[in-house]
Amino acid sequence: MLPNAGLKPAYDKAVWMYVYRDFTQSPADVKAERVSLRLSVTSWPQLVLVDPDTVEVVGSTGRTEDTFLRAVDRAAARVRASETSAAADRIADADARAAELESSSNVQLARRYLDDDDIVVRYRALHVLAEKDPKFVAKQAVALLQVPNDTFRYDVCTTLGTVGRKDARGALESLVRNPVHSRNPNVLRIRAVSALATCGNRDSVSAIRPLTRGSYLNGLTGTAIKSVVEIAKSDPTARAEVRQILIESFPQQLEETPVHARYCLALAKTVNAALADVTGKQQAFPETYDESTRQHLIGAWTNAEP
Repeated sequence: MLPNAGLKPAYDKAVWMYVYRDFTQSPADVKAERVSLRLSVTSWPQLVLVDPDTVEVVGSTGRTEDTFLRAVDRAAARVRASETSAAADRIADADARAAELESSSNVQLARRYLDDDDIVVRYRALHVLAEKDPKFVAKQAVALLQVPNDTFRYDVCTTLGTVGRKDARGALESLVRNPVHSRNPNVLRIRAVSALATCGNRDSVSAIRPLTRGSYLNGLTGTAIKSVVEIAKSDPTARAEVRQILIESFPQQLEETPVHARYCLALAKTVNAALADVTGKQQAFPETYDESTRQHLIGAWTNAEP
């Protein structure tokens, strides 16, 4: 999109800010990370419009000239110019609190800052507690999963996957079904589905089931399959349903390309191994995987004794 002469009508309607991360955790990268955290950006590139007074995202531009110019016009009509430095002052104060946590990893300080008004401070607190007191995080997970920030919720889900907390099941299932307030819903679903492998039970299978038949190019599909297997292993009452889900999950190759063939084959092998794990039985995987052998595997597993 940039540079682009077609965007000239938008040049003077906004202050343009370029944020670059190299993930080295250098001082410059930490500053860029804080910007990304505040805007809930977890994939790149992103083009977002931000109200400078509230530091809230008020629009996304898309990646065409038309969508970009329309989004800028909408935001310009909504946001009023201001001479106040209040937002900058709030961020400076919050960055100072975040720096305390970055330098000390103090658990008591992290517990206090976990409810801070600023998301960067909350995230730094969560990071400390996830490492040093994960049970404290898990105990509050239901409330923490409501925080409308992807990076924050990713880490809550990861902690739940490690600690396990059955009373967080409902909140995780809600994110799987409807990942609200997310700029990266696919990854948020991956994290929530992974956590359900530890926190879920038979009732969780219905929330995960649609995802087990997703694209073999999407990592969420394999994660969903692995999670329902773990649920079946921990909750025997789920095994019959999971067995049927897996039988229905053998993928069909959509395009005759090496990339599609490789990913489709990998997922098919994952499904076959998952069925063996759940049932304790074996079906030999064919030398080649195509529609004919796919149907053979489905039939063999369907006709095998449960």
